[in-house]
This record gives sequence, C-alpha cells and structure tokens, in this order.
Amino acid sequence: MTTNRLKSPSRRVPAAQGPSLLVVAQPSPETDDLLQTLVDRTDLCLLRVTNLNAAELALRDVAVSLVLVCPETDPEAVTAILDRTEELRPGTPVLAFQPASGDPPLAWRGRIIGVLRAPILPDVLSRTVDVALGLSGLPAVLPRSK
Repeated sequence: MTTNRLKSPSRRVPAAQGPSLLVVAQPSPETDDLLQTLVDRTDLCLLRVTNLNAAELALRDVAVSLVLVCPETDPEAVTAILDRTEELRPGTPVLAFQPASGDPPLAWRGRIIGVLRAPILPDVLSRTVDVALGLSGLPAVLPRSK
C-alpha cells in the first residue's frame, strides 16, 4: 500500500484535512498515467492497493472517503469490493470503470457506485473524483491557517 505524501513545504496540507482516496489498481504504465493527476494532488491522501485483501485492510484502518476501482479489475472483484465497502464503511461511494459497451452487472444496482466508461482522460478522472467527494467548489490546495 502506498500513500501520496506531500512533496513541498510551501504546498503542505496536513493529511487530516484532505480526504482519503482508496485506489484498487494493478501496477501498469497505463494505470500509472491515468492516476498521475490524482497522485500529484496535495489535497488528497491517495492509498493504492492491488487486491481485495489490501483494500479490506485499508477500509478497516483508514477513514476512506472514496473508493476508485481501476479498469483492469474484473466485475466480480468490483462486486466484492462493493460488499466490503458497504460492510466496513457504509455510505462510502465507489467509482468503478467499465468498458464503453455493456451494462453494469445486476449486483451493482441500488448501490453507491458510479460507473465510469473507459477510456477516460486523467484530468476528467480528477474532476470526477472532486464531484464524487463533493469538492468541486474547493481550491486544489487548501490555504494555510493563520
């Protein structure tokens, strides 16, 4: 599990002030490119895991505000992540990718899930995360308190 730690003191935002985004993604150049805009953001605490067991640990131990499931995750695994999220962090939204064609599985109906059609641009993903978190009106970097 990796976290996005703050890089520059002038842009420092305490992690407690930013929401935690749990990303379930396999390592690949395509996924790294897709997530780069989110990784670069200092207003989010990004936790990236590769499997359901690690996602479950993060959901238990971290106040996750949003779960993002990347495109390479099969629908059955997404359903399992939805189940664990509902059990451990009720009310936490999940964003999951699906190919451009086809309907979401029946198991996803009536749940707190946003289905994103792949492919998607990294900046569009970042704005979608803002909307899902309810942050669309906030600045990307929170001002320092005086």
